[in-house]
Amino acid sequence: MKKTTPLSRFGLHATLAVLVVWSVLPFLWTFQTSIKFTRDVAAKKPVLWGYETTANAYRAFWLDADDVNMWSVLLYILVVAVICAALGQIGRRVRHGWPWFAAVALVIFAALWRFPKIWEANDEYDFLINSIVVTVLTMIISLSIGLLAGYGLARYTGISGAVILIIALGFRALPRTAFVLPYFFGAKEIDDWLTRTGVGSWNFPLIDFPGIDTLQILDTRLAIVLALVAVNQPFTIWMFRSFFMEVPKEIEEAAMMDGATRLQAFRKVIIPMMWPAIIATGLFTMLLAYNEYLFVRVLAPTEWTLPVAIVSLTGGESSRTITEAAAASVSITLPIVVVIILFQKHLVKGLGAGAVKG
Repeated sequence: MKKTTPLSRFGLHATLAVLVVWSVLPFLWTFQTSIKFTRDVAAKKPVLWGYETTANAYRAFWLDADDVNMWSVLLYILVVAVICAALGQIGRRVRHGWPWFAAVALVIFAALWRFPKIWEANDEYDFLINSIVVTVLTMIISLSIGLLAGYGLARYTGISGAVILIIALGFRALPRTAFVLPYFFGAKEIDDWLTRTGVGSWNFPLIDFPGIDTLQILDTRLAIVLALVAVNQPFTIWMFRSFFMEVPKEIEEAAMMDGATRLQAFRKVIIPMMWPAIIATGLFTMLLAYNEYLFVRVLAPTEWTLPVAIVSLTGGESSRTITEAAAASVSITLPIVVVIILFQKHLVKGLGAGAVKG
């Protein structure tokens, strides 16, 4: 094995340090802008230190209601976060941990229900809910289909499996703009058919959501989710196929010799070994869905997510200040940063496990 010299190690570390600074500096600059007064941001000479800090931008963006005490809200959110973390740790140490995770979901729901006046006053919370719904549904559907398809392609040795994978990756290589208009006109044709046949006006008790009087695809969260799943699916299939090829066939064959069906062997033996891969692929899918702009802007003109809403803040039509736009940018970036930090070990492990040929 070739040994590295001190000079080469120094060059590597210096390069990594430059890349880290280059990546982190825009976020730090945005955060610094969000806690300044507008007069300091608009000053001709940049004020880098010695300025007075304020949380007015965050208050204006998230807490427009006049009778809301920001610090009490932040304290309440902190308490809820601690409770959720405690329940999550308990759930990890209990054999049947799902009831605890259900309790976490109930606590989060109670936290969101705590501020009805704020929710009614701010459209930003509607954008937040749209982002959460689109991201979660895209992850669930993409991972579910990708697991099954990736497993099938990894275990199938025929030439047709390779052809399917190449075609899927070919579609993945196309630019995003190549799919926008086909998806838009396809959704419009479906909506026109639903209107002509009267299906769109039927009353479906199981999908009777507030504010939805007719069944349609365009300008809904469903349109965004379907488009993102279609665009992201080749990537998830390719990732899971690489991971499954690292799992020896003898493991599931041994489980089947013990009396398990192929589905039981897949669910009880293979899936537990795949959690690093699932987390790694899920994080990439989450980043795709959470940061999506083009599909949301075209397919759902009124059902905005946070990235589209924040872009609108910097336009001439918005009455928001630059500090509020910076506060919004920091607000939607922090959850991604926290998730990546929490799952970085699984992310690196998952990416390393899938680094195989074929």
